[in-house]
Amino acid sequence: MPDIENVPRHVLQGPDVWMGETAQASDAWVHHFSDAEVAEIDSAYRSAIEAGATLGTLTREQFPLPAVGKILATVQHELEEGWGLYLLRGIPVERYSKDDLRFIYWGFGLHLGTAVSQSKRGDVLGDVRDLGTGLDGPKFRGYTSAGELTYHADAADVTGLFCLQPAKKGGLSRIVSTSAIHNEILRTRPDLLEVLYQPYYWSFQGNELPGTQPHYEQPVFTTHNGKFAARYTRTHMRSAQMMDHLPKMTEAQAEALDMIDELCARPEFQLTMMFQPGDMQFLNNHLMLHMRTEFEDYPEPEKRRHLMRLWFSLPNGRELSPAFAPFYRETSAGAVRGGHPGHGDDVVFETA
Repeated sequence: MPDIENVPRHVLQGPDVWMGETAQASDAWVHHFSDAEVAEIDSAYRSAIEAGATLGTLTREQFPLPAVGKILATVQHELEEGWGLYLLRGIPVERYSKDDLRFIYWGFGLHLGTAVSQSKRGDVLGDVRDLGTGLDGPKFRGYTSAGELTYHADAADVTGLFCLQPAKKGGLSRIVSTSAIHNEILRTRPDLLEVLYQPYYWSFQGNELPGTQPHYEQPVFTTHNGKFAARYTRTHMRSAQMMDHLPKMTEAQAEALDMIDELCARPEFQLTMMFQPGDMQFLNNHLMLHMRTEFEDYPEPEKRRHLMRLWFSLPNGRELSPAFAPFYRETSAGAVRGGHPGHGDDVVFETA
């Protein structure tokens, strides 16, 4: 069993502790690409293609971004030391094919960090679109459904979403600061805060390596060397409760998770945005929780909601608590960690 974390008795502070109204009113976490920056991105793409690069062979050096690269360095800093989120806006997606946009987004990812696999298939560049997946169960993956998702953190340091096509209706993105949620629990129910620093049972959702256990133990909140980090995905905990060999969650554990859900549902904690074509949204999963509202698609296949997704590790990522090792495996600062290791040698650049 992982060590029980020391529970901080002080209020968390820093730029990642924000309320929805403050974040909604600020543009400090948003960058709109200029015409010159768009031209530089296009030049990087065309030079890489002319050099014969493919998704599987492309290197950071083959996708040169001298000016935009400075913006991406700001993204890295803000994700880890600042707001915990960043939005890049203004890629003219209508100029490119989906294959072109996949290549461009992968080039951005090479400048931001190291991609990790999003499932046992080995997919490092996934597609977020409705494939008719159900909304619960031991193998549930929300990014292939159209239903409303609950607040959660993805299984990597950072989630990046690139919008090619929004939905006909719905599909709002909502984000909350987990640090702000932590502080409210400390203020009102410190007894439940104690519980959230203790291990829960989680399911690997069918992505465990062959011959290994389908579950692991990990707390929701940790504080290590002065750095807070959280991970919350209640559907994965619910799946673990379906395993007969595991003990049932205590009343206090369930009440603590209920409180997280209740606080996330309060408008004062929420930053709400609608994706526009060309948006790139990046979230630090150790500091943010996010959800998506239900959406309705256009009937035409080419107009249906489509986002591309990256999970990646930051080179400037924080050291994590040893209590997060059961899932992340590596916890040292800047380590490549998280994701779901592929069960083969293939690297996949598209979700089936």
